[in-house]
Amino acid sequence: MAAETVICIGCPLGCRVSVAVDRRGKVAGMRGARCRQGEKYVLKELREPVRTLTTTLRTADRDFPLLPVRTSRPVLKALMRDIVRETASVVVKPPVKCGQVLVSDVCGSGADLVATTDWSLRAGSRKKER
Repeated sequence: MAAETVICIGCPLGCRVSVAVDRRGKVAGMRGARCRQGEKYVLKELREPVRTLTTTLRTADRDFPLLPVRTSRPVLKALMRDIVRETASVVVKPPVKCGQVLVSDVCGSGADLVATTDWSLRAGSRKKER
């Protein structure tokens, strides 16, 4: 039997949960979760780990070369590298509003890449005036 440790982020306690997994990959035991929410989180994390991806997309503006973006919802951890590769050639042009969808259903994940800041061509030009 293999043992894994998962730090639960289901609540502010941040429990270190030890999980015993049998040869077939099934959970045989769990120790350290102080709440029901933690147990659910750890089981989900073992089966389907998900994360919110934060990254950048290239722009055509020399003064503002990268636009920060994130996924609109958590995506499977296994898809993160594919998403970054798929969007590496995307070039964004102004204007962009915070929350605007820039890439829909990225890699078939059901999540969109959305801007996390406003960007207009004038905003990039202000740097030149300083």
